[in-house]
Amino acid sequence: MPSSAGEDASGPPSLTGSPDQIAEAGGLLSGPSQPPSTGEHIVYVVATEGHRQSYLDTLAPLFGLQPVSGRMTVTLFRRLVAAERLLFASLDDDMLSFGAVAAMRGLLQRPTVALFLRAQKCFEAGRWYYRGKRITFRILRRIPRLMIATITPFDAAPQYAEVAHAGVCDPQYWDLQHDGKTMRQPHSTALAEEVLARAAGRRVLFSLSSFSALRGMDFLAQTLKRFPKLAERVLVVAAGRVPAASASLSASLLSSGALVIDRFVTSRELESLYGVADSVWACYAPEYDQASGIFGRAIQLGVPPITRKGSVIACFSAAAGINHFSVQYDDYEALAGLLEQLPSRHQLDPMLSETERVGLVSAWRRQFNETINAGLVGIKHPAHNSLDRIL
Repeated sequence: MPSSAGEDASGPPSLTGSPDQIAEAGGLLSGPSQPPSTGEHIVYVVATEGHRQSYLDTLAPLFGLQPVSGRMTVTLFRRLVAAERLLFASLDDDMLSFGAVAAMRGLLQRPTVALFLRAQKCFEAGRWYYRGKRITFRILRRIPRLMIATITPFDAAPQYAEVAHAGVCDPQYWDLQHDGKTMRQPHSTALAEEVLARAAGRRVLFSLSSFSALRGMDFLAQTLKRFPKLAERVLVVAAGRVPAASASLSASLLSSGALVIDRFVTSRELESLYGVADSVWACYAPEYDQASGIFGRAIQLGVPPITRKGSVIACFSAAAGINHFSVQYDDYEALAGLLEQLPSRHQLDPMLSETERVGLVSAWRRQFNETINAGLVGIKHPAHNSLDRIL
């Protein structure tokens, strides 16, 4: 996708090679003096699919940054290195280019901040290169003026401190609170009214689904199939376009009484579904252990999520004192028991009052703001990495 600021994605070829080779191609090592900063303040992502656009929409105005997107080219590389301030909204999308840009900016003593979305991959044991990734990020942490921030605080994942300087709360954990005080509430839509009518008094479990095994949908579908009477207690709502590869999974959900909304769901409709849900599905496979925007919207709106026991988001919920349910992955009986007894969100005894929850979300936003602002001026060891010190 071309840059929102006019980069030509069809121009120079994508960057390959070592940081020195890339820098030389960009003309950055051609003279003895330090190249001047362009004065630009940039937030960058490779592409804007999925939640990346939401990140740009949130972070650009919050920090006064210019949104830029597009695959890395020599021209774009030089622009990012020359920027006065630079925030990578997702370093995960092109780690080679991130490392090269960060290294060059470190040599030039220019501050760089990067959000690390999938830090857990550094600690998995399934593939040989995970250990190599962990070692690489231990080295990257030493680059001058670079701050790497995971989108899960270190309380919930202490091991992240090995590969990052700070742990902050995913922007999608606090982005409904635009003014830092007032939480945006969902409005009713025709889709939400249809769900309530179909539920007819049953509990509503909502899943914004990619219909993939990584999102735990096989686990949910198999549980509904093995315990057909659950349909009398719970209406499962799976919203989102069904890819051809997941047609059988969708059919299984439908045959078990679920409501599958096989189409694009607008942002307004999505928020309205949170408004009528008693719980939100966030019980993802062990291979998908990371922060989740679906989970984040649920906790902002006071809807208890169902999480996988031991997952990053389950640990985050426990550390923050948030209502949530946890089940062992692939324990069908445990999940069936939970769904059989699933309480109404309005009957659940809250661990936090409404005022406390809004205050907590406000504190997450403030901590993110303070941490990233510190990194953008070259302070890479912020004071707050702990949830119990945020408030």
